[in-house]
Amino acid sequence: MARLFLAAAAALLLLSAVTCRAETALSTNVGEVLQIDDSNFDQVVSDYEVVIVNFYADWCRFCQMLKPVYEQVARVLGDSLNARLARVDCEAENTKGARERYSISKYPTLKVFRHGQVLKQEYRGQRSAQAIEAFVRDLLKNPIITAANEHELIAQAEAHKRAVVGRFASDQSADYKVFTDVGKALRDECVFIVDHASQQSGATGVKITYNYRHTEDLFAGNASNYEEVVLWAREKCNPLVREITFENGEELTEEGLPFLILFYDPLNTAPVLEFTEQVNKRLSHERGQINFITADGSKFAHPLKHLGKTRKDMPVLALDTFKHMYLFKHYRNIHRPNILEQFIRDLHSGKLHYEFHNPPEREPEDDYEEYLRQQAAGVTAGPPASAPQQQQQQQQ
Repeated sequence: MARLFLAAAAALLLLSAVTCRAETALSTNVGEVLQIDDSNFDQVVSDYEVVIVNFYADWCRFCQMLKPVYEQVARVLGDSLNARLARVDCEAENTKGARERYSISKYPTLKVFRHGQVLKQEYRGQRSAQAIEAFVRDLLKNPIITAANEHELIAQAEAHKRAVVGRFASDQSADYKVFTDVGKALRDECVFIVDHASQQSGATGVKITYNYRHTEDLFAGNASNYEEVVLWAREKCNPLVREITFENGEELTEEGLPFLILFYDPLNTAPVLEFTEQVNKRLSHERGQINFITADGSKFAHPLKHLGKTRKDMPVLALDTFKHMYLFKHYRNIHRPNILEQFIRDLHSGKLHYEFHNPPEREPEDDYEEYLRQQAAGVTAGPPASAPQQQQQQQQ
């Protein structure tokens, strides 16, 4: 099954690889593609509910093929929807900030924004006017599924992989309005299903649950508080760290983001809690750029073998781009300041890819590991410059 997971990832890579590798005045004419750069990027993607941004290069043949199709869609949409198509010339100096922020490494790349926030998924559908138009219209549909009764509500919940379900005595309550507002805000992260005349809403007239694979998790907070509901629902629908299984492996790979994946021994789950804590504390800004994954190493033995590791080596941490896997050399260094962050930055910059094919003679971590070995042997030499600050203070 692990082979199937990797095969699915490879297929996705091949699909997205039908691309090439790495006008500034904003047009306001209805039906035109908006040409944007670093000076107006944030403004444009925030001005509309949905904005599709095409990162392109003129020398790219696939970009040239997409250009007339993209312009046709912009003309068809006009101003009939709260959506626009925009483009970024990746050869222009004044677009460097946007390119780096969204880690653009292939052309064309079509990023999707809703109210200024980039979605995890890029547009990878057919490059036809009809397909792109349908994609935009689908993004603007009412995200709340209304069920007529309890039987229909349960059927809808079971039909989706994950859903936030609301049972309300009336659609006139403040709780109901908060629920629908949250559903619109998180429409790209979860399905929201509601029965606004439910007999199962309880004494308070409201019952909100998160349903996942026949399990139900009850919201116990204040249903009238938008911030409380949206934080709960976002964490349930899309936790920063997720577990990969044979059942959801294809779904996760289809998101098209690299994995920072922790392989753990099911007999020792402490590293899962440790990894989750470090990611939530230090890497939340990478949401939408990296998928943070935990994997039962006894089930996903094939990727471990690919890294030259076995179950006895766990926990093992690595970055998986579906083309290469890059090992985080010493898992115990996960707590060291800036080490985990630098590992991610080295992926974005291409350094990991370069060193994969051109291994350095010695890495900075090696000096620190030698220092730890000397400490264990009773040698009192001071730590190297790369050691954590607290270790240096202990020596002072």
